[in-house]
Amino acid sequence: MIEGVFRLFRTGNIKRRRKTVLYVGLDVHKEFCQASVLDENGEEISNERVVTSIEELDRFLDRFQEARFVLESTGVWEFVYGIVEARGFDIVLAHPLKVKAISSAKIKTDKVDARTLARLLYLDMVPSSHVPSREVRDLRELLRHRKALVEKSTAFKNRVHAELLRRGIKRPEALKSAFSSDAIAWMRSLDIRTVSWNLDMVEALQTQIKDVNRVLLRRFEEMEDAQLVATVPGIGFYGAMLIAAEIDDVRRFETPAQLCSYAGLVPSVHQSSSSCHYGHISKQGSRHLRWMMVEAVHVHLWCCPDSKLSRFYRKLARKKGKQVARIATARKMLHMIYWMLLNKEDFKVTG
Repeated sequence: MIEGVFRLFRTGNIKRRRKTVLYVGLDVHKEFCQASVLDENGEEISNERVVTSIEELDRFLDRFQEARFVLESTGVWEFVYGIVEARGFDIVLAHPLKVKAISSAKIKTDKVDARTLARLLYLDMVPSSHVPSREVRDLRELLRHRKALVEKSTAFKNRVHAELLRRGIKRPEALKSAFSSDAIAWMRSLDIRTVSWNLDMVEALQTQIKDVNRVLLRRFEEMEDAQLVATVPGIGFYGAMLIAAEIDDVRRFETPAQLCSYAGLVPSVHQSSSSCHYGHISKQGSRHLRWMMVEAVHVHLWCCPDSKLSRFYRKLARKKGKQVARIATARKMLHMIYWMLLNKEDFKVTG
């Protein structure tokens, strides 16, 4: 498709505007970027590799005075995007799935991909992705770092449980919490090296998690949207911050259905002329938002059994099963959060 449209532009069959800048498509990889540069007439004047480092990218950018850049939101895009953005160039972040749908190239190489991006930019046909501010991008990274720390801590705790189970050792009934200070002291008294080593890791990670929590709590006090989301029973300060950061600005979604699609919580659709089949959720978009919404439903059902959401879940679970009901409830909760953020309203348990 892109080749045909580009040929029409080049042959003059489609009227084009006068362009005075260069158009640069960047196919970004971990070690290098493939850069295709088009002139004001759409002629490719170079297609080269640039090492993905600050020094090499700066040297490459020094060659341009007026230029527009485009890259896909995959891999290490944030690093390259930040460098180009800091130099004051106009830069567009392309949606990878939509670019793929438009280009439909039979031959895919780094050079072809970079050229396709540059041509889409030249034609003003880039399907763009939302780019959050540097502040929001940094917050997302901090929230994801905390998630990684918690997952690692859980993994080491599971190793402790497995080692005790392997040895047939049971925790005394008086120690109700598995990793309270008293429980840890008891496990260390067993003098099992593998248990002690894993406990060292658990305690070190817990210290880091507490440090991150202190930073996040200070940020939470400044985030109106996160505070609104935290009024939903089952969503704590961390979950509220993650949801608010992933959504960024709720006004960029015209409908709650668009927000749910962004979270990958909508069913995939397979349609033909005679039938329409709805499959599993698409799992496209923000996997972090999707994960948090499903987690929030788990806790909400436990702590708020009389809410509208919980009643909806129980009714659907009887018909469709727990898994389908859980996803549908996460989608319904996200619908509610959309309107809460848009109207600046707290959650209503019976609303």
